Amino acid sequence: MANGMFYVKIESPKNATVYAFSRSVTGILDYVGKTTPTGDELSQMQCVDGSAYFTPSWYTYLPSELRATVCVYMPSNVENLDASQYSFLLHVGALLLAVDERDGLLVAELLRRRAAVFANFLPLVLHLIKPVAVEALFAYVYGGFRGDSGFEQVYKANAPIATGETDVAAILFAAARDMLKPNPEKESPEEMFIRYFREADSFDFTIGLVGATNHPWVAGIETFESAAKAAAAFHFFDDSTKVAVKSLAIYDSLSTKVQAEPYNPHDHNAISVSIDDLGAKLKGMQSKSKAGYLRATGAAILRKARPNLFAYGSKLWRLGADPSFFENSIVLRIHT
Repeated sequence: MANGMFYVKIESPKNATVYAFSRSVTGILDYVGKTTPTGDELSQMQCVDGSAYFTPSWYTYLPSELRATVCVYMPSNVENLDASQYSFLLHVGALLLAVDERDGLLVAELLRRRAAVFANFLPLVLHLIKPVAVEALFAYVYGGFRGDSGFEQVYKANAPIATGETDVAAILFAAARDMLKPNPEKESPEEMFIRYFREADSFDFTIGLVGATNHPWVAGIETFESAAKAAAAFHFFDDSTKVAVKSLAIYDSLSTKVQAEPYNPHDHNAISVSIDDLGAKLKGMQSKSKAGYLRATGAAILRKARPNLFAYGSKLWRLGADPSFFENSIVLRIHT
């Protein structure tokens, strides 16, 4: 049959969530929403592994919410499922997980990595990412080293996008337009975000740090990981998984401090990030060390939107295996 239901199941250590997609008799794929199919229903369907949303070797640490497996259930007698629909179903689970966990930066990263997959389903994608589109756009444009010159053009045009668009900033801007209420004739992109964050009751977003390799916290990672590998090797014939679990627990326990530095001689809008020092933890001590900064433009937007806010709620969210190798290696969740 040409129509039918498809289920994307995402299972993490904390919970399992199932999302439903329908396919009409004309072959159009649509999102139904979260659902609870019966075990019997799923057992009668084909099950394929969803595509991983990250390369595990890229990361030293992920929160339990993102340590998930994705399975896609399809009708056993499905017909005429074209390659693009099949690819979309395999990859959309990661996007759904990122949206549900409000990891806007991961949403942006997935749109960039899987541009060809999502390009033909833009109306559906815009609907799915809308809840975190503003924060995802902010983190993508004003976090990391990507720069915002490309977004300025997109912002000034303020035009609808067509199916097939692969520019991440354009896609996120289209999904966020209703909430941002852009007015290019009167505001710059930065002024638009300042207004948005000033008017928001609260905010909750993920963003990468810059300058991590210039600060001492990164050095502690190597010390800690070397100790963990040595412990795992020592317990190999016992239960080395206990060492891995303990390492994750330590990363889970790390506290962070994100605060304004109006006294900074180089940038009075600077926002610095400090994290519990891993080397100190190995010695049974508790202290923080500087891990980096929010990128200057993003920090200026936040400071101008909330000039009386000096301390931001925060949590270590993701940690790349090599902070010097790729952008957004240290990712924080920041909230008020």
